[in-house]
Amino acid sequence: MSLILGIDTGGTHTDAVALDAATGAVVDWHKSPTTHADLSLGITAAIDGLRLVAPNQISVVALSTTLATNAALEGLGGRVCALLLGYDEAMLRRYGLLHRIHAAALEFIPGRHDVFGEERAALDEDALRRAVERQRNRVDAFAVSSYLSVRNPDHEIRATEIVAELTDSPVVTGGDVGRSLNSVRRATTAVLNARLIPHVEQLLAAIERSIAKGGIAASVTVVRGDGAVMPLKVARARPVETLLSGPAASALGAHRLTGRDAALVVDMGGTTTDVALLRDGQPTVSDRGAAIGDWRTAVRAADVRSFGIGGDSRILADPLDLSVGPQRVQPLSAAAASDRAVAEALATIDRDNRTHRLVPVWEFLTVNGAAHDSVRSTTEQEICDALRQGPLDVTALAQRVRLADARLLNLRSLIARGLVRRIGLTPTDILHARGEFEGFDVDSAVRACRVAARESRLDLDTFLSRTHELVVRLLAEGVLRRAVAEFDSRAADADDRLSRFLIDRSLSSNHRRDPLDVRLDITDPIVALGAPADAWLPKVAERVHAECQVPELSAVASSVGAAASQVIEQVEFLLRPLYARSGVTGYVVHGPTERRRFASIAAARNYIQHAGPDLARSRARAAGATRPEITHAEHSWDAPSEDPAEAGYLMETRFTFTGIGRPDTESCSPL
Repeated sequence: MSLILGIDTGGTHTDAVALDAATGAVVDWHKSPTTHADLSLGITAAIDGLRLVAPNQISVVALSTTLATNAALEGLGGRVCALLLGYDEAMLRRYGLLHRIHAAALEFIPGRHDVFGEERAALDEDALRRAVERQRNRVDAFAVSSYLSVRNPDHEIRATEIVAELTDSPVVTGGDVGRSLNSVRRATTAVLNARLIPHVEQLLAAIERSIAKGGIAASVTVVRGDGAVMPLKVARARPVETLLSGPAASALGAHRLTGRDAALVVDMGGTTTDVALLRDGQPTVSDRGAAIGDWRTAVRAADVRSFGIGGDSRILADPLDLSVGPQRVQPLSAAAASDRAVAEALATIDRDNRTHRLVPVWEFLTVNGAAHDSVRSTTEQEICDALRQGPLDVTALAQRVRLADARLLNLRSLIARGLVRRIGLTPTDILHARGEFEGFDVDSAVRACRVAARESRLDLDTFLSRTHELVVRLLAEGVLRRAVAEFDSRAADADDRLSRFLIDRSLSSNHRRDPLDVRLDITDPIVALGAPADAWLPKVAERVHAECQVPELSAVASSVGAAASQVIEQVEFLLRPLYARSGVTGYVVHGPTERRRFASIAAARNYIQHAGPDLARSRARAAGATRPEITHAEHSWDAPSEDPAEAGYLMETRFTFTGIGRPDTESCSPL
């Protein structure tokens, strides 16, 4: 029997599922905690838990992950300098677009192409070299993006070569990670890709170690954000394409587990809850580009609404505010179950009635794995050293590093770079304290909630009730806004007084009050996935008045979807006529790998119709597909003639070629 091994590594759990390659039936599955200090330990434990599977039966390993999505939401990653070639700095400032690129440093380099790909100003290589010299010791990576690289990539290619000559830091090229004409989205995508390389590399190296240790000789593929799979080497170079990998795989898993072709798939993980729309058994895909938190990218991905509410979301409380997410922390109940020192310190905080208006005194800090080279201040180094012996609560940590007050702990950079992580109060702890879940240390969860309740000037029962209600309302609102986005994406993000009234009233238990009944119903069934699905999502479905189904294997749906994924490789060609006063002077074709000119439209179309299928087929085969099928679509844009009786003027024709196939389960040669 040939098996496909699906693995999903999330912020909380790592899951493994073995599918029969011939029938698609689930043969075995197992869940293990994600081990952030060394991801391979959790992956190995998940694989070892498959008692009905022999290593030589596995022909393909398919990996899905939420690590890239979580890192983008939580602001994790290294410092990146964006080298912007031909961008208009004044225009970006005028329209307030600079902050959208999210780079630690921006350098504007002269050099420009026009929309036809003709060079209008040469790349200023001297200015580029000076910029790299200024930033090389201040940042961890460089992102190179040319304003019109989708029309001519020459400047980007040359700039990337120069940066590689001057520094050993990673260099990401905008045209390699995004083909959108939106230059800001392309630059943003390149920056995010550079930030994600070290995070995703840890996972990819871990998967290689784990399958080698398990004696598995199989090719490895990684699920992209659109639900297709790509080779391991591509994922290494373009980790940004794994944005929404987990939600896309979950939607495919929902179809496989329920047989539903149409549904609203709600996947609640540790860090995020992701809502996708299933149509014809596939997640709907957005060509606008994946949007994660404040990041607006050019990555083609499933049309998913992802928001920072999960089982491990950070809860903050004080007399004036109560908030959940988007940061992820380790639940106090889980940390206390594995480390009695945390449980004892938390008991002391509760017993001493410790309080602080500005700092959550119930939170702890711990180092996140082994130390690695990174620029640190003296205080940052002292904090890391203090945590080497084990987790410390914020008050004890401040005292250990000789700070007068815990609010002086500047942890943002250490947490963003993955060197330190928080242990705190989460929805998982709320479930423990309410008696709805007992997987970890219930007493520690109750103590943490009691400390937070005191800080909020509430009794314990009221605090638990309010926090539980807040989590349900936030989840329900996210589901409702995803449904609205199917009609109007801007309306889905609206937060004016009328929108807020309608949402709040519809989600309340009292949606009818004469003379108005505000009730927004979700008409699609909700398929609830994820480890916390049973605890939260049926209540959410009640608030949006929808049918709810929790599949038997809902906790491992993403790994089921990963194993069921196909190879889908899409290439695009753009044909544009060159107009002059005398008429059309020729035609230009912008392809994925080159720009070419032709004297006639027939010659241009002939080139595309031969090159397109060949390129789509070769890319699909390189991605592991056997016998890929090629589909073709084209769309023309004509400008209307001044004389209604005459034909319009061709402005451009866009050709799309797609290669689709199943991963090769016959060959077992690893990538």
